[in-house]
Amino acid sequence: MAAPENGVKTLRIAYAGLRRKEEFRVLAEKLGLAPLLFPTQATERVPVPEYRDRVLRLARGVDLFLATTGVGVRDLLRAGEALGLDLRASLEGARRLARGAKAARTLRELGLPPHGMGDGTSPSLLPLLPQGPGVAALQLYGKPLPTLEEALEARGYRVLSLMPYRHLPDPQGIRLLEEAVLAGEVDAVAFVAALQVEFLFEGAKDPKGLKEALNARVKALAVGRVTADALREWGVQPFYVDEQERLGSMLQGFLRLYREGA
Repeated sequence: MAAPENGVKTLRIAYAGLRRKEEFRVLAEKLGLAPLLFPTQATERVPVPEYRDRVLRLARGVDLFLATTGVGVRDLLRAGEALGLDLRASLEGARRLARGAKAARTLRELGLPPHGMGDGTSPSLLPLLPQGPGVAALQLYGKPLPTLEEALEARGYRVLSLMPYRHLPDPQGIRLLEEAVLAGEVDAVAFVAALQVEFLFEGAKDPKGLKEALNARVKALAVGRVTADALREWGVQPFYVDEQERLGSMLQGFLRLYREGA
């Protein structure tokens, strides 16, 4: 392991995410960390023709719009553009709710600030749902959300579910990350989505050994409450959880906490 001139070891930190890998690498290196990129997930955009009718319905206007991820909102707008539609006008006329900070930030950047925001979990949106009737557009993030759909229907809404992208496990990334953790070749692993945790443990050859390593010699880092909860569900206590849901603050918080305990 390389060590800087002051004699302090260079911490090796693995990144289980797919998006923003280059940003993670740059941020980690600026902080004196050695980044390793082992994405456990792959993502594919759903071809626009597969949900063309739903996009056309969204373009006609909805009463309520639930944004669950920032990337999903942008993908929806791109799908509209591919069909020659400007979905912004439709969303401007809707009551907008964001599942968490990332989705809310994207809506603001698009000039569509949310009327309400949850804590990053789908259940946190339930008390924010207004009474229907009407049409509610629900932007999915790679999987169905039956709890939200049922709650919307119970309030009198017709639900328009839109899935602009799908998540898939990355077998090679899962294998490389598991091997690195079990061999002690990394000091920490950063997870930025619950699915990354789920894909890792579901695809691991030795999930028990993985859990033990992440609770002992390898530090598990999580962006947001949802990701942290996923780690706990697999028996891993996160070393550091970043509530701001930002890569930079996660890395800085991890270093601060690590040095305090060193």
